[in-house]
Amino acid sequence: MEEAREGHVRFDGGELRIEPTAAMTMIDVDGWLVPDKLSQMAAWAAARAVRRLDIGGSVGIDFPTLRDKGARAQIDAILDDYLEKPFERTAMNGFGFVQVVRPRRRASLIELADDRAAFEARALLRRASREVGAIRLVGHPALIAVLEGRPGWLERLSRTVGGSVTLRAEPSLAMSAAYAEKA
Repeated sequence: MEEAREGHVRFDGGELRIEPTAAMTMIDVDGWLVPDKLSQMAAWAAARAVRRLDIGGSVGIDFPTLRDKGARAQIDAILDDYLEKPFERTAMNGFGFVQVVRPRRRASLIELADDRAAFEARALLRRASREVGAIRLVGHPALIAVLEGRPGWLERLSRTVGGSVTLRAEPSLAMSAAYAEKA
């Protein structure tokens, strides 16, 4: 969840910065390893992040520039091995850019996190679904407003927990600090 909120995915030797744009989701590779090793680690991390964050559609990955064609082919092979099928991709070009196209079934977690209140409301519902019996959801007023605007979500949660679900806005809570308590 934190990766989706921040748009940063850390891995040994660096991090990925993930930004949705109108045209594609961009993944920028930053780190402190030598370029070929950084690219190898980043290819593995990017493939895992694409799966974990449910990123579909057109994805651009900006690796460090690798002059050696063999090193670029190695990155292509890592992506082929670790990206969830089906997908198509370009070979890494001389500037380190690879484009991947995957089926887009829904918005990615990164995109959903752009609507922070709705994202945190969904996270609260997932946590609250483990409770049993009547519960009260306590959260930031913007998060509570999202839940009030989606009665179907609350009805489903009520069926799941086997009891009523009430809401309480708490302005002092951070958006990510919402919780469920016994009613």
